[in-house]
Amino acid sequence: MVGKEEKIKIIKGEKMSLKDKKVWLNGSDYIELDSVGSTLTSELMVFPTDCSEAPETASEAEEMMGVHMYDVTDEWWSNLSFVDGCDVLEFIELNIDIVSETIFNDWKESKLDLIGSVDVLEVI
Repeated sequence: MVGKEEKIKIIKGEKMSLKDKKVWLNGSDYIELDSVGSTLTSELMVFPTDCSEAPETASEAEEMMGVHMYDVTDEWWSNLSFVDGCDVLEFIELNIDIVSETIFNDWKESKLDLIGSVDVLEVI
């Protein structure tokens, strides 16, 4: 199991560099997150990956319009695989201007506690 300190080391690139891996595997302005069936854009909007069917209700239509990254639920974060979670945090840092390091790092640390939860459950 990967602990919080280990996750921080990986995110900071002490064990691997996501920049060398080219975080945006699918395009220069978005990243696909298979573990949660979503696509994250450089504008930090999250969209469902499977849009093959037209929405039938107003709430489904609203969902197709996307949600801002900072508004996704903790459940969404906890369903991210560890690799997708690391990619997301790196992608966000590469695509935003961080106004307050302290506030951003506090937010990022709170998400580190959640990512990869599903990976841990699958091992048991």
